Amino acid sequence: MERVAALVEKLTIQLAEKADKSQLKQTAVQLLAALSETDQFNNLPNNVSVMIPGGEEVAEVRIPSLPKLEPVEINATITNTELQEKLALDPIKDLKAGIGTNDKFQFIASLFGGDEKAFEQAIKTINGFKIYAEAQFWIKSNLREQYKWDDTEEVVKAFDLLVKRRFA
Repeated sequence: MERVAALVEKLTIQLAEKADKSQLKQTAVQLLAALSETDQFNNLPNNVSVMIPGGEEVAEVRIPSLPKLEPVEINATITNTELQEKLALDPIKDLKAGIGTNDKFQFIASLFGGDEKAFEQAIKTINGFKIYAEAQFWIKSNLREQYKWDDTEEVVKAFDLLVKRRFA
């Protein structure tokens, strides 16, 4: 009810200062929204008339009925796996920025034989390609052959997914 009282006071001040209709309308909408949040005021009319002192003008504000929103429990609607799958498909603009620190060290150790410079050069080269097919061809003909990557390993699949996201 404190919010309602504050909005009523604001509306009174705006009326005294002869504020324009848009300001009055905005305050009236905020007031009705605050009133609709309390259970006491569920059956409010959908319009409000504001009379400017001196009786010169009446501004009528029509307020659409606000829908009742049911609370949603996030954990009940989105599972951790679904969230991971959705995030895994989000595009990334820069492959270097899209690779986390842990993944970077895992890629260097597992895919590049511990050679950090080779990893950095490969990421720079992949970022330079315009389309996924070019990057895929280069990875297959250079990295997979040179470092003898096993396509069934999870770390290889994770790297491939990041490259795919780079061109999504």
